[in-house]
Amino acid sequence: MKYKPELGILFVTILWGASFAVSKLIMADITPNYYTFLRFAGAFLVLAICFHKRLRHIPKQTLQAGVLIGLAIACGYVLQTMGLNYTTASKAGFLAGLYVVLVPVMESFLCKCLPRYNMILGVCLATAGLALLSLERDFTIGFGDLLVFVGAVFFAVSMVLISRFASKHDPMVLAIIQIGVTALFSLVLAVFTEPGLSAVQFTPVLLGLVLFAILFGTAVNTAVQNWAQGYLTATTAALIFVLEPVFGGVFGWLLVGDVIGMKQISGSALIISGMLVTLLLKPGQRAQSKADQGVQLSGRS
Repeated sequence: MKYKPELGILFVTILWGASFAVSKLIMADITPNYYTFLRFAGAFLVLAICFHKRLRHIPKQTLQAGVLIGLAIACGYVLQTMGLNYTTASKAGFLAGLYVVLVPVMESFLCKCLPRYNMILGVCLATAGLALLSLERDFTIGFGDLLVFVGAVFFAVSMVLISRFASKHDPMVLAIIQIGVTALFSLVLAVFTEPGLSAVQFTPVLLGLVLFAILFGTAVNTAVQNWAQGYLTATTAALIFVLEPVFGGVFGWLLVGDVIGMKQISGSALIISGMLVTLLLKPGQRAQSKADQGVQLSGRS
């Protein structure tokens, strides 16, 4: 099939969108950090078994890079998952997508150059969307929205780090290390901050949702993403990834009954516009190449 890679990225994007609603359902019964641990520990085992030959001899530099990126990703997922307890799945999907806008801006500052006009316009549109989507009537931002947004900042940091290390290391090995670090980080937080898990909590429905999160919310989409992006430009992949918040909103409405009114639609449209402006209006070649690398090997998995 001619468009297999594009369909692969679209499949990954749909799974990411669905994972917000699935996570919301799971956290009705499991605390956030224990859920994050179960999700990523399970995915780590699946990928480690599937790619065990690549893990036999991991260079020290690869391990160090994977741990550093993994810490940023772990912070992103922990904050995002905790934030889902206080906001809707559809809003979380749009707020988490802000990493697409933040990456090139961070890169421009690291390169010690002024942000290009597309970055400034994209950030302005996304910020307006963030305000419309998240600000309450007294102009305060919801606690859950704030956690998800800070999580998006950490995702952007992880992508910038990946752009520094990915070309020097096996991307699948890096991904497995990152997932393992996220599992360990969330377990430590869970042990010290949350009550323990009980086997009674795991009903057949809950087990099915957790298995979905492990396999299709983390493991399968990581493998498919790594395969598909070997055949696509980073910009093409990123443009498909922009649909993630849309699918997040759809699944939030279908599965958990999120209310989507004009305020939510308008704010979400501004955020997506900011993403598209950032991606389609080309920045300078130097900043673009680094940002593209980060998008191509995104830490979201």
